[in-house]
Amino acid sequence: MLGATWAATASAGRYPVRGSAESAIAGSRPADPADQPPGTAGSSAPRATGIALSAAALAAAAGRCAAWASESGFAANGYLAGSLTTAVAVALAESGCNPAACYDETTGATCAAHVPLSHSVDRGAWQINGRNPGRAAVRCAFSGPCSARAAYNSFSLDGTYFSRWSTYIFDIYARFLPAAQVAVNGLTAGTVASGLTGRCLGYPSDTVDAPAVGENCGSGASDEQWTVVGSTLRTSSGLCLAAASRSTSGPVVLRGCDGSALQRWLPHADAELYNPAARRCLNNPEAAARPGAVIGDLACHGVPDQAWFRP
Repeated sequence: MLGATWAATASAGRYPVRGSAESAIAGSRPADPADQPPGTAGSSAPRATGIALSAAALAAAAGRCAAWASESGFAANGYLAGSLTTAVAVALAESGCNPAACYDETTGATCAAHVPLSHSVDRGAWQINGRNPGRAAVRCAFSGPCSARAAYNSFSLDGTYFSRWSTYIFDIYARFLPAAQVAVNGLTAGTVASGLTGRCLGYPSDTVDAPAVGENCGSGASDEQWTVVGSTLRTSSGLCLAAASRSTSGPVVLRGCDGSALQRWLPHADAELYNPAARRCLNNPEAAARPGAVIGDLACHGVPDQAWFRP
């Protein structure tokens, strides 16, 4: 359940700018609810969510939210913790990952057919809250992919802070972590998030020889979506990410998939992606400075600009 931060801006038909709250590492939480930033839920004991799903329904729900959250930029950077698994578990605790879920906090019941504009209402899979939101904001809250983007961009500080959900503050989400992790383990598509918070691997042009670049996560756009096929990373049109040379460091580019070892990217120490033909790691040296920086390959040296988290 989310609080007044969203409500204060939703009436204008838009989401708020990213909060100024101090970031916390995903998977950790403040020791006391009073440590939350203003405008968040959890200052009092939360309502019982009453989420009770069969094993099959829970798996299906977790799979939905894992796909939406991965497309939005939440990084698969921890086991039974980390950004993506935590985001999925929170959605399961809040709504059972039901994009149509609606809870009227003012009445303490599920939403009636017509909710008064003055009521505080939690909507959608991530239960985004608002009083008198604009139509666009309501449509987004009830859309799984759009709600995931709002959760990433506007409420979780790029997937690093979950204390705006009371189910997180009070550990209700924790019982959903195993199901969330199974769903995350089963993903084969989504963003490839950088170890530098808020940056994802992208491609401004889905064409042969186009370079890969660092982009801001959270757009859900097709040009930052990848499919893992074996040890290859494939674009929306089916091109493969490739090291350009066996002998020389340089930009990585898109090529037609041909089975070349230059198109293989293997998990390596320190969350690196290692190319066995080039014997170098995927590298994002300028990502902290600006989006659109060309991604290259360099000797592996275990720093955050070489950390990548595949779906």
